[in-house]
Amino acid sequence: MAEVDRRGFFRILRRADPTADDKPEQPPDAAALDPRIQELADLTVRLLADVDAENEERLAEGTVRTRPYDMAYVRVTQGQIVFAIETGFSAIGQAADVRGLDTEPPAESVGYGPLVYSVLRAHHPADLEHVTRSYGFRFRADSPLLTAIREACDLPEPEPEPEPESEQEPAGEPTS
Repeated sequence: MAEVDRRGFFRILRRADPTADDKPEQPPDAAALDPRIQELADLTVRLLADVDAENEERLAEGTVRTRPYDMAYVRVTQGQIVFAIETGFSAIGQAADVRGLDTEPPAESVGYGPLVYSVLRAHHPADLEHVTRSYGFRFRADSPLLTAIREACDLPEPEPEPEPESEQEPAGEPTS
């Protein structure tokens, strides 16, 4: 009947939809395989509907991890970035309000593979103009979400870090 999730909340289990057999077969994706991901994906669609942006072109969508490795679902459209986290927090922001996306090189994470830690900085209309809010996410190294966020927000690609120069002896005469 019910189960307790990791935060101690009861979740009522619903019976399977009897008309589910009538639906055409679609290739399974991550959202279809895990009910937690499907719930987060549905929430992002409802959030976009709240701002009449559900018909905007979707650039990318998918799962990410938050800084403490909670599951999150991010959806990027031409004008909006929306995300929902399994802890119950969700946000939607205009792409024009994003001030920056700071990323670090991919690092190996035990159990998750290589992840790119990033911080999305965005202005919220309720805040003063110079104040930004930051959201930390861990993207898979091959995730299209980072590129989609940069494209939607018109942010430049990060410049590669310069190679450290090795210290070499000047080519002068040897001293005896």
